[in-house]
Amino acid sequence: MGLAASLIEVIMPVITVVTVIVFIWAIFAANPITSSGSSPAIPSFPSTFFGFGAVFALVGIVTFVGIILFIVAMHRLSQYYVEPGIFKNALYGFILNVVGSATVIAIEFVFILRSMANISQTGTVPTAATPTQTTPAVISVLSQLIIGFLVVLAIAVVLGIIRAVFFMRAFNKLAEKSGKDNFKTAGLLYLLGTVLTIVLIGGILIWIAWILAAMGFNSLKPKESLTPTLPYPPL
Repeated sequence: MGLAASLIEVIMPVITVVTVIVFIWAIFAANPITSSGSSPAIPSFPSTFFGFGAVFALVGIVTFVGIILFIVAMHRLSQYYVEPGIFKNALYGFILNVVGSATVIAIEFVFILRSMANISQTGTVPTAATPTQTTPAVISVLSQLIIGFLVVLAIAVVLGIIRAVFFMRAFNKLAEKSGKDNFKTAGLLYLLGTVLTIVLIGGILIWIAWILAAMGFNSLKPKESLTPTLPYPPL
């Protein structure tokens, strides 16, 4: 289960990147820019948009299933190695991930609603008659969107770092009990990748961390039995 969860976390980002590239290519292919600089309206664009939206939704669902498999695997490994810290840290990271995602979505939704309310009240489309009256409204709405994005980004980064610390501790506990250093390296790379998530290298480090975790899960061996080889008569 841990191997399957790690492979899901490795494959889904690749599918996401490929889907984004194909989506951008489909937009430009369906909306060719003419020599006059205008692009014709394509009736099939909504269907294309919803098609790729369905792919993104499916990727999100499969990724969430992978996280569930990971938590279950860490729970069973914590019982197998008699180390509660393996499961507790992974569970805390998972709970923080769910709560953080819900918080970020709620805050972003509030900022979007406020921006839409301001747009409906003031109007943001400048006209030739009143260009000076609409420009401040446009600047105000854009500034609110930028501030909202920065607030959401800061909260997401802070919660992500705390979650990564819990995951790193869970991986370290598993590395101590299993003797597989791949887990310790995976936890460190996961934390570094979360800290550097603003830049592209952060996502790459997290992706490599899950590859190392998959290698660690794949190399796990059963513990040597300490039971005596000679049978004893029943009491």
